[in-house]
Amino acid sequence: MKQIIIAFDIDGTILNNEGAQRDGGVNLPVLQMIELMAKKIKNSRVIVWSGGGKDYAEQIVRKYGLDRWVDGVYSKQGYDEETDGKVDIAFDDQHEFSLADKNLIVRMK
Repeated sequence: MKQIIIAFDIDGTILNNEGAQRDGGVNLPVLQMIELMAKKIKNSRVIVWSGGGKDYAEQIVRKYGLDRWVDGVYSKQGYDEETDGKVDIAFDDQHEFSLADKNLIVRMK
């Protein structure tokens, strides 16, 4: 069974971005999707990453209790496909990004 690696970005995806405020609270539908993937999809590996770095991503994962559903936390720049595996699906709020085989843009409005 092939394992599907699914990556979720922090700012603007897991967290709402409201104005200059970086952490506008959790984006509940995305949180529910992470939980669903972790609990119900047998061949998925859920990771969280951030352009803000691994320490920042770990802080958010702990703050919102995502650690029970997340298999790994990374910085986007530090993710090594050779070691950690190719990301199959990435969720992000950026319109122009290509971090995975399939890149899904989260609608925030």
